[in-house]
Amino acid sequence: MSENRKTAILVFGLGLVATLLALPFLYALGLPSFEVVLTGLFGEGNSWALVFTIVLVALLLYGIRKSFNSSD
Repeated sequence: MSENRKTAILVFGLGLVATLLALPFLYALGLPSFEVVLTGLFGEGNSWALVFTIVLVALLLYGIRKSFNSSD
């Protein structure tokens, strides 16, 4: 396995660990969940919330894919 791939896997793993440690702390501080934010922005049962979420996930996946391709 190449050094860049090992570094990418390490960064991904550290990101997961940081998320698992940070989310309970942020929840204890009163930070609302993504569902609460979407309901506040778009209202209950609005289909634009689904479109917004899909676009957000697609942008994240595009950025991750672009970053992996640039590191090769």
